[in-house]
Amino acid sequence: MKKEMMVLTMAVLLSLGQGGYAAEVETEPLMNFTLDEIVVTATRTEHKAKEVPAATQVITEEEIKRSGSNSLRDLFSLETNFFQKRKVRGGGHEVMIRGMDTDKSLILVNGRRLANESSTSLGNANALDRINIHNVQRVEVVYGPSSALYGSEAMGGVINIITKAPEKPTITVGASQASTDANNWYHCDLGKVGKFAGTVDVQFNRLRRLMEPEDTSSNNYGTAQTYSFSADYHFTDHDFLNVYGDYYSQHLGYDTGAAVSKHYSTKMGMNTIQGNAVVSGEGGRDYRQQNYGISYHRTTGKHDWQVRTYYSKIDYRDWSENTVSHIVPNMDPVSRMRFAGYMKSAYGNEDFNINDNRLYAIEARDTVHFSDRHRLTFGGEFLNQRTYGTDLGDKDDMSHSISWRGMKAKSAREHSIRTYAGYVQDELTFGRWFIVPALRYDHHERFGSHVSPRLGVTYNVSDNLRIKANYGTGFKAPNMMQLYEILKRQMGRTGGGLINWVEVDGNPNLKPEESRSFDIGVEAEFGKGFGSLTYFDTQVDNLIRSEYIGPHTVGSITYKQYIYTNAEKAHLRGLESTLGYNFTDRWRFKVLTNWLSARDTSKNRDLTQRARLTQIYQLSYDDHKENGWNIALWNRLDYGYVTDQYEKKTYNLLNLTLTKRFGADTRIFASVENIFDRRDDDCDLDGRYWMIGVEHNF
Repeated sequence: MKKEMMVLTMAVLLSLGQGGYAAEVETEPLMNFTLDEIVVTATRTEHKAKEVPAATQVITEEEIKRSGSNSLRDLFSLETNFFQKRKVRGGGHEVMIRGMDTDKSLILVNGRRLANESSTSLGNANALDRINIHNVQRVEVVYGPSSALYGSEAMGGVINIITKAPEKPTITVGASQASTDANNWYHCDLGKVGKFAGTVDVQFNRLRRLMEPEDTSSNNYGTAQTYSFSADYHFTDHDFLNVYGDYYSQHLGYDTGAAVSKHYSTKMGMNTIQGNAVVSGEGGRDYRQQNYGISYHRTTGKHDWQVRTYYSKIDYRDWSENTVSHIVPNMDPVSRMRFAGYMKSAYGNEDFNINDNRLYAIEARDTVHFSDRHRLTFGGEFLNQRTYGTDLGDKDDMSHSISWRGMKAKSAREHSIRTYAGYVQDELTFGRWFIVPALRYDHHERFGSHVSPRLGVTYNVSDNLRIKANYGTGFKAPNMMQLYEILKRQMGRTGGGLINWVEVDGNPNLKPEESRSFDIGVEAEFGKGFGSLTYFDTQVDNLIRSEYIGPHTVGSITYKQYIYTNAEKAHLRGLESTLGYNFTDRWRFKVLTNWLSARDTSKNRDLTQRARLTQIYQLSYDDHKENGWNIALWNRLDYGYVTDQYEKKTYNLLNLTLTKRFGADTRIFASVENIFDRRDDDCDLDGRYWMIGVEHNF
C-alpha cells in the first residue's frame, strides 16, 4: 500500500510541477472523438464517455424513452450487462456490478448520497425502486472500484441517476398499468423566468396484492407517493444557486392465508385430547424518505468549483400480528383453556420495529484548468450518519422505550458515525495518452484512516480504437447494523407450522471490507459496428457475512442465532463485452455479455445468487419518424446461476418492448417480460410481467 501511495503521489506532484510547462510543449492535438455522450461520474469532471479510462456506460433520455421502461429495473434489464435479481418479494432488487453485492455499489442522485436501508440487511436494494424514472435525464454507470473519488460503498462501482434540468415551459403527464402495479406521474418544467428556473415532479404508485394459490403469504401491497422540486437562481452566466427537495412516502400491507394446524396432543387422565386451530396473520411496512439540499456552482477562467450541503432521512416501520381461532370438539373447559393457551404461545404473536437513518453531508471541490491537456480536481467531504431504532439492542442505560399500534413497548438505541475525507485527481493528456491518477483519504470515527489510490490510462490507437487500463483499491466500512444490530424477528414458519424466530447480532469488532482490482479493455467502432471487451480481476478481503452459531433461548422463545463476521475472502474475475451492428439506420443487433467467476476462496466454493454467464441478445428497430415505432425483442440467458443451495441452473427469458409515437408530444409504450412465464423460486423468477403506458407533453 505504501509503495502504491508513493507512486501515485509522485505522479500528482510531477503533474503539478509541469502545469505551466505543459501548455508550451508541442504535442499531438487532442483526439477528435465522435461519441457525444458526456459523463461526469467517472472523474467528477465532464468528459466524453470514450475518453475516460474507467469502463463507463451512459444511458441517455432518448434511450430511456425508446426502451419503453417504466422503472430503473426495467431499464437496466434491457440496457446493461450487470446482473439483477429480486432480493425478496416486496424487498427490492439486487444490482450486482461485476459480481459485487448491491451494498458495494454506490447509488447517487445528481452526485448525492441517499439515506436508505443500507444500515440493514436489505442494503440499498430498495433505493432504485424509489426513484421516478420519468424524471431521469440520464444514467451513468461506472464499473469497478471507485473509492478513490467516492469512498466507502463504491467498491463495486457507481450508479449516478441524473434528473431532468429546466429547459423550456412544459407539462408532462403519464399513466401506466402493469401486472404488479399502477402509476401516474406529472412533470412540470417551469423553464427560465428571469434569473429563475425550476422543475416540479409528482408520482403516485399502487402495488397490487399478489398471492398464488400455493403461497402462504401475499406480497407487500399498497400505495406510494413521490414529490420533488428543483430550483436554480442564476446570479450571472457563470454562477448559480440550486435548491432541491424530495419527499417519498409508501404504505404497505401483507397478509397470510389461513391454515388449519394439528399440533396439540396431551394426556388427560386415561384420555388423549387433541385440538386444531386456524392461524392467520397480517402486517405492514411504512417508509418515509426526505432529501433536501442547497449548492452553489461557479465557473471562472481557470476554476470550476462547487460547494453544497444536503440532508437525507428515511424512517421505516414494520409490524406483524398472528391470530389464532380454535376448533376444539369434545373438549372440557379445562382442556379447552390449556389448549388455547398452548396455541397462542406457539402460533400467536405481535411485533413491531421502528428505525430511521439520517445522513448530513458537506462537500466542496474545485477543478483547476492549467491547460487544454492538464487539469486538477481536489475536494473534501464531511459525512455524519445516524441510525436510531429498535433493531439496535436491548434495554440498557443508553436506550429509550417506545411503543406503536398499542403493542408492548420495546427499547431503541442510537448510534452515529462521522467521516472526514479529502481527495485529489489529476488529468493529463500526452499525445495519444490520457492518464488519470487519483488518491482519497478517509478518516472514519470508528475505523480509523483509509487511503484509496487509483490509476487509469486510456491509449488512443486511432480515432476509432482505444485501449483502457485501470488499477485501484476499494473499501466498505461495516454499516451500523453489522456493528450493533440485535434483531429478533419472525422469519416465516417451520415445516410443522411453528413460528420460525431468528436473531441476528452485530459485531463491533468487524473490519472494513477491502478490495484490489485491475482491468484492461479495448473499445472500437468499425464501419457499421461497435464493440468493447474488458477483463477484470478483483480480490476482496474481510467480506462480511452472517454466520449461524446455534440456538438461543430467551424465555419461552428459541431463536436461530446469527452473528456478523469477517468470514470470507473472494476472488471475482471475468469478461464483459458489448458487440453491436447497425444493419441499416433502422435495424440494430446488440449482444451484451458478462462471464463471471465468483469464488469464496476461504471456503473454496462459488458465491451464490450469481450466474456464470449472462448474455442479452437484442434486436431493435427505430424508424426515426415523428409518428413512428421503436421495437426491441431481447432474450436474456443466465447460465450456471448458483442458488442458495449451491445448485446450478440455466434459463432463458424472452422479452419484448415497444413504443409508438404520435407526433413529438405523445407516446404509448408497452413491454412483456418473461413471455413464456418461467417460474422458479430458487432463481427468483416470478413469471410473466406486462406493462402498458401513455405519456403526453403539453
